[in-house]
Amino acid sequence: MKNLVISLLLLAAVSLYGQSFDQVAASAKADLTASIDQLESLKEQIVQERQPLQAEESRLKDQAFALRSELDRILRRRDNTDRDLSSLQNEVKALNDLNAYMTSLMDQYIRAFDNRLHISELQIFSESVENAKLTTEDINLSASERFKTQLDVVDTALTRMENLIGGHQFKGKGVIPGGLLKEGTYTVMGPVVYFSRPEDGVAGVASREFGSSQPSVTSVGEILDPKIADFSANMSGEIALDATLGAAIQIEAARDTVFGVIQKGGRTMIFILGMAGVALLIAIFKFIEISGVRRARPKDLAFIMEALNQGKPEEATEYAQKIKGPVGALLKAAVANYDKDKEHVEEVLFQKLIEAQPKLERFLPFIAVTAATAPLLGLLGTVTGMIKTFQLITIFGTGDAKSLSTGISEALITTEFGLIVAIPALIFHALLSRKAKGVISSMERTSIGFINGMPGRK
Repeated sequence: MKNLVISLLLLAAVSLYGQSFDQVAASAKADLTASIDQLESLKEQIVQERQPLQAEESRLKDQAFALRSELDRILRRRDNTDRDLSSLQNEVKALNDLNAYMTSLMDQYIRAFDNRLHISELQIFSESVENAKLTTEDINLSASERFKTQLDVVDTALTRMENLIGGHQFKGKGVIPGGLLKEGTYTVMGPVVYFSRPEDGVAGVASREFGSSQPSVTSVGEILDPKIADFSANMSGEIALDATLGAAIQIEAARDTVFGVIQKGGRTMIFILGMAGVALLIAIFKFIEISGVRRARPKDLAFIMEALNQGKPEEATEYAQKIKGPVGALLKAAVANYDKDKEHVEEVLFQKLIEAQPKLERFLPFIAVTAATAPLLGLLGTVTGMIKTFQLITIFGTGDAKSLSTGISEALITTEFGLIVAIPALIFHALLSRKAKGVISSMERTSIGFINGMPGRK
């Protein structure tokens, strides 16, 4: 193409300079032929060079396809790996949750097993149980180590169950009667544990004393203790069985005497019982005193009035003197003044009634005061006991119930005894007051009968 352009330019130049057209055409044809030859040469060169390029292109395409396939495979593998990792993570999480649940479940079982153990069995099982309890707090232990320690307790519990079926024995210490800590033989038969120490002749039922870390041995009587000792020695024979599983023994041991209950009530009990004793003595004294008052019977008044109407005052006075007490004094005063006016006799008899009433009702107000004061003293003891209880809670907290029982016992016992004293005192006061009023009423009737039966005077 370049030669063609050059030929055209030369043709134009020839035309300008007067050259002939044939010369220009021949020159152009020669140039054209040369250009065509050059073009063919280039085409042949292109054809020769295209084949290796096409082969290289095909190879690169194949390589690109292979790489794309490898990329797709890698991407699919990555996706599958991500899915497998997520599944594994979920599975690991589920297994960890299951492991935590099993560990918690085992911990609950161990604590329940510890609570079911008899206090005497702690001597042989406490070490494994405590180790298992500590595993839940030890962050340095792996889950497998923690679980293995807990499984040891399960094996121990199963062994204990096998032993309980036929009964088993072990050596251990216990607090025998007298407060001494001695070693002996424990015999476990189901929920009941017996203790025997032949060298001291001690045998009985082992139980837990409140506040004590050692089992206490309680004797069940001279008849049953030797049988327990014989059974512990031979694992055969008759044996005492407590159907209450120690509850009856504990109730009997916790039963207080009257003096013990009073002692628990504290200082307030001194005042409550002191007033109760005085009120009781007064009630007995007043009952005897009022019951011994001789009342005037209708025939007594009839005899005196008949003697006075017949003009025999000496006989009436002598008869009145035979009647003791305020009624006798009333009749003597009436006979002494029978010859006076009725108004005067009424005044004299009324005076005798006024004099007799305080004597009959003396000391009764103290019983009423006791009935009213005893509950208040009981309430005072309650307040004092609760103050003591809160002081002990401040010092020891609420964990030790035994330390709190003193204040609570004082609070409840004083209230109980306050009511025990107040109710009978109130009843005694009502009965004695009614009995005294009955004597006064009898004297009033006697006075009215005497006045109405007096002989007429001018």
